[in-house]
Amino acid sequence: MDKEYKLATEFFYHTAIHYKDLNNSKKLNKDLIEQIKKWKQKDEKGISRSNALGWHSTTNMHHKKEYQSLVKELFKMQQEIYERESYHPNTEPILYNMWANVNYKYSYNKSHVHAGAQWSGVYYIKAPQNCGKIWFTDPCGQRHTEIPIMNPNKPKPSHYWREVFYEPIEGRIIMFPGWLTHEVAQNMCDLKGEDGWRVSVSFNFAQRWKKFKN
Repeated sequence: MDKEYKLATEFFYHTAIHYKDLNNSKKLNKDLIEQIKKWKQKDEKGISRSNALGWHSTTNMHHKKEYQSLVKELFKMQQEIYERESYHPNTEPILYNMWANVNYKYSYNKSHVHAGAQWSGVYYIKAPQNCGKIWFTDPCGQRHTEIPIMNPNKPKPSHYWREVFYEPIEGRIIMFPGWLTHEVAQNMCDLKGEDGWRVSVSFNFAQRWKKFKN
């Protein structure tokens, strides 16, 4: 009698999205938002990138001493990712730009990627209800040319998802590959004035060999 073999399934080509909630976020966020408001008052125009209707600071935030507490947390998370993903022990992350975002009501961020970044990310300082989800689009469009007819009474397996949405949560860092297409939905929070602002920090990391002294 022939042996009966069971169905074997393996999954490849995953895209990692890492996130972490900071323990000290309340105090950190209080300090950050005050500093960002001062910065915004000095440079109300800001710069234009993927932001629409909102404020985008210059990208030298990581060099300013008042933001070093957050910078340390970002590096700490990068080291955790390096260990989890088995990066070469003689390499290290380098933070090459970082900026603040303030999305008022109806503000949003257009679909884009961060070319040249190994890891990009966002940290949420202020995130009232309905202030705009971040969403990521599957970079492998070919897999959606022939979508199977799925059982409506069962959850769709994640490898068939075309988009993934994350609600902004105060004190949370999200890191994702810089090549991954993403955008931010409109801020539709009904709170008035600054209470309805969505305030976040974005950043880009690269990888380099460590410099050893002779």
